[in-house]
Amino acid sequence: MLHARFLPVLIAMVVASGFNTTLWGEDIRFPDDAGVVNMSQPPYSLVGDGKTDNTVAFQKAFDDLRGKNLTFYFPNGTYLVSDRVGITGGKAHSNDRFINLQGQSEAGAIIKLKDRSPGFDDAANPRVVVSLYDGASTGDAMHTYVRNLTVDVGAGNPGAAGLRYLSNNSGAIYDLTVRSSDPQKLGAIGLDLRQSQNGPAFIKRVTVEGFDYGIQTANTFSLVFEHLSLQNQRKAAFNAGNSRLTIRGLKTSSTAAAAFLGDKHTNITLIEAELRTKPGGAPTAIVLKGGKAFFRDIKASGYAHTIEAPGGDFVDGPVDEWYPGKAQNLFGVAKATTLRLPIEETPEIPWETDMNKWVPVGVTGAQGGLTFQQAIDKAAREKKTTVYFPKARGSAGKYVLDQPVRVHGSVNRIIGMENILWIDGEGVKEGQVAITFENLDGPVVIERFFNILKLGGWKGLYDRYLFENKSTHPVVIRSLAHGSCMHKKPGTGGKWFIEDLAGGRMAQFGKGEKTWMRQYNPESPDLDMCLVDGGQAWILGLKTEGRSRHIVATNGAKVELLGGVAYQSWKNQPIDPPMFTVVDSDASFTIGFYHWNLPFTNIVSETRGGQTKLLERTALKDYHLPLYRADAGK
Repeated sequence: MLHARFLPVLIAMVVASGFNTTLWGEDIRFPDDAGVVNMSQPPYSLVGDGKTDNTVAFQKAFDDLRGKNLTFYFPNGTYLVSDRVGITGGKAHSNDRFINLQGQSEAGAIIKLKDRSPGFDDAANPRVVVSLYDGASTGDAMHTYVRNLTVDVGAGNPGAAGLRYLSNNSGAIYDLTVRSSDPQKLGAIGLDLRQSQNGPAFIKRVTVEGFDYGIQTANTFSLVFEHLSLQNQRKAAFNAGNSRLTIRGLKTSSTAAAAFLGDKHTNITLIEAELRTKPGGAPTAIVLKGGKAFFRDIKASGYAHTIEAPGGDFVDGPVDEWYPGKAQNLFGVAKATTLRLPIEETPEIPWETDMNKWVPVGVTGAQGGLTFQQAIDKAAREKKTTVYFPKARGSAGKYVLDQPVRVHGSVNRIIGMENILWIDGEGVKEGQVAITFENLDGPVVIERFFNILKLGGWKGLYDRYLFENKSTHPVVIRSLAHGSCMHKKPGTGGKWFIEDLAGGRMAQFGKGEKTWMRQYNPESPDLDMCLVDGGQAWILGLKTEGRSRHIVATNGAKVELLGGVAYQSWKNQPIDPPMFTVVDSDASFTIGFYHWNLPFTNIVSETRGGQTKLLERTALKDYHLPLYRADAGK
């Protein structure tokens, strides 16, 4: 068996080699009582033989299950459709949301459009094959997921768009292939992200083969991508319009397409890109018609130019760091570059395929904490690995954490099955931690909770902590949201990996702790959103709401922020602190921001040796901080 401690190294090797896949043969399965909807069983009975037309049954599943936050599970097979399926004509603030598609494996679970299907012949007017939301502009189509699937638009369908995806606040795509099996790679769009107000969401390990455009965006809120492989596009690999995007690890290979197109409204942070074409293809890899940008570690092969900058100037050769605008600092720095903290990949814990090693949390409602602890203790005692929360139904609809819980032993995955887990303020008292990790046998991941909350909004429980790590092993927090409690208690060591997290309150990292955060979405009207007190934090894509301090770095901390957006949308906020506070620490920030009502007066406050200086918002152009660098060692 592959030992978990080797996973980060091996994953890095796979990513570096250009493969966009998992390390082991995927075989995602669930116990019968977990609450997933097996699409091959009644009442929908989809047939994965590649011959049976499943359009009507598949659409009925969307009609029946939208808004219920259930998981559509596809055993391996090829599920043929002949027309669009999913949510169309969607309405804001409705049940047209909470869609989760889960395949048994990326290569084996395939949704395929029948060759030469009527209505998919016009590339100028793309028609979507699978739509997770298409309709009125909305900001509350939350918690949408696609995992371990392939969408194939077949042959002879030049107007097909493979998958249309929208999620807000929390939501992600993991391990997805979208392909055209047409000999000429015909198709309009592979991954369609054009729905207005898309994001925040996280998109990781996606392969697109063929199409005019591999990925196309428009009017996004904030999308974070990691490890994309876009191949054989006809016009452009990535077409970004009016979009706020953060991308790490973009690999493109095409004979006739630019790698990236951006318009005057684009705000793009792109790092670690390898862009390839053959001579005679498009002359320039990255074409920017305007907007705001930060690029780092870009390699272009076969193109005459690497970047066409706004105004028509060209940047050639490998790009170390490039951005329009001016780097900012208040005390002077040895080198005006990003901090370049070491980047570690999120550990991927192999999925447990032995259902005998899954342990359910047995009771919803008021005793969720007690039964959660009992499930963990049973798993540790019997050397089982996975503790799961069967999908709560009926009036209860949630689990209540009525006491602090200790995770230990052999448990390496806690999976919420999209449930709500409420913290009881009487059972978890002031200053206590709801979930503590200690004496673990290896890394652990906690994932797939729709919400961890009690009173809603910004009410109460500010003095409770959600997580603490007392073990020597990494903790992965992924695909969950929480509202009214602090995210984690600061520690003295250990590693945290955070992906696709919508959190209401502060994440605190102490001296010796290190964290890697991808798509972190905190919102707060008053309490600091991320406090790094002597620790180290690397953040890929920060999206915020509220006029409280976004990042506070103190006591020799090291903090690197790469991309995102600060969204100042709320009225009547009583405080006006700086967006970032740095005290005797090293930091670099690149981020965009915008507002409806009350913008920040100051973007950065830096204190060095007892002296404080301020970077005012009015010193910046176009609501963008292309780079700020604090260098305490200068």
